[in-house]
Amino acid sequence: MFNSPVPGLKAKRISVFLCCFLQYAMLHSCRSTWSYTTGILTAKSDKYDDEKIDDFDKSYLADVNFAFLFIYGSSMLFLGQIGDRIGPKRFMLYGTFMTGIIQFLIAVLFHIEQHNKWVILMLMIFNGVAQAPVWPGLMAIMNNWQSKPNKVIVMGYFTACTNIGNILGDFFAYILIEKLELIVMSPIYVAASGVIVMSIINVFAIPTDSAKEYIASFRNPNTKSLVYKQAHDEYLSRSGSRTSSVVSNQDLDVSKSNIDQSLLTVARNTVGEPQLKPKKPKKNSINMFTAWKLPNVALYAFAFGCIKAVFYILAFWLPNYLSQQNLENISLITQMIEWGTIPGGILICYAGVYWNIRAFLIVPILWVGTVVMICIDQLQKIQSHQPYFLYYMLVFLTGLLIGGVYNNISGAIVIELSNMKELKGNKKSTATVTSVVMGYGATFAAINQLIVPHLESKIFLYCGLNAIIAGMFLIPLIVNEYKRIKSERLKVQDK
Repeated sequence: MFNSPVPGLKAKRISVFLCCFLQYAMLHSCRSTWSYTTGILTAKSDKYDDEKIDDFDKSYLADVNFAFLFIYGSSMLFLGQIGDRIGPKRFMLYGTFMTGIIQFLIAVLFHIEQHNKWVILMLMIFNGVAQAPVWPGLMAIMNNWQSKPNKVIVMGYFTACTNIGNILGDFFAYILIEKLELIVMSPIYVAASGVIVMSIINVFAIPTDSAKEYIASFRNPNTKSLVYKQAHDEYLSRSGSRTSSVVSNQDLDVSKSNIDQSLLTVARNTVGEPQLKPKKPKKNSINMFTAWKLPNVALYAFAFGCIKAVFYILAFWLPNYLSQQNLENISLITQMIEWGTIPGGILICYAGVYWNIRAFLIVPILWVGTVVMICIDQLQKIQSHQPYFLYYMLVFLTGLLIGGVYNNISGAIVIELSNMKELKGNKKSTATVTSVVMGYGATFAAINQLIVPHLESKIFLYCGLNAIIAGMFLIPLIVNEYKRIKSERLKVQDK
């Protein structure tokens, strides 16, 4: 998955993967600790009354969650293009350092400003702005360093960082609040500390260059040719170029169109070695409006908005729903979503690469997931006993199906969209394309946070409706994939 014949590149790729993975896992633990602690504070219990803010109820929590997600999504929409200009590492670290600081302030002011609930609301708005650069920045870094043939599979594993972060946050909360009986805000302090520590580590651990630039460093200072044949081959492969020159007696077939589209041109020096010279400068980035016009971007963004709405409804409101069913071990049941999403995202990525299909795979999975969520809704009608096993199994399947699609689109599909042939002339576009898909998704999910409090026990039916609509947005892509597959089969038959 990370292999490369270029000396040291495999270690670099693994290091970048782990640093990015842990960075976002720690950031996401801030969200899950917030959900856990606010769930406790909005519960009808007198145990933590001395730590509550005045009028901290479900209505106020819905307003706070809406404000955070809406600002997070809209900020991502507009800030993504900045990340492609100032560099993904700097863009990402701005967000992580600010997030850690704001999380600390939220925890501190929860005690100091208990009679001023608007302070927390304002801090959550700033928190949305702070977190917006992080995912687009990390996606751009991953895109710069991972090998093109394995990139989709790598992203299938990478997107599990959100689920690991949620599990970590729940673990922090469970140990600190329920076992050690510390203050309710203690998990938020720990999660914020983790974000800041990982940010400091990544200042030094994540390189500012890309794999292409690293491979280019293997140059003979006299001839300017690449020292290692392996470095030469991978460099040309990453640049999308092909050459008809003889390299270590290996003939490489090319066409004129490939040479015209390459990022490098090949010249010969006096001893007949291939020498690489840069072509004319390419465009550095695209803007948000151009990204919306790219093929399939808008359809995936609209579909992802519905899927993200489902995922965040379950993340924020599933504990409350389960508590209304008088169930025990609620935290263990809710974690089944995370444990299902991790293998779901990986398996869908593998299946998509193996069969070379995307929408053909995603839409049926979404609609099967809808059936599973309707089954969960029907469990409340069982009066004789609490069907714990069915809750565990069905919530796990919801994560496997709906969560798996969520991870697939937020990682692998976004990377593929930012590497489409229409962007071949743009060196930097990943953060912008990511921000369009993820930003719209977060904004739409925010609007749904205002609807959920009025649904009462019907949240799974509403989530099922969103999943059906998401699949409908992708039907045009199924048609396109069918035409492509049919055309490929006809070509095979003609041969």
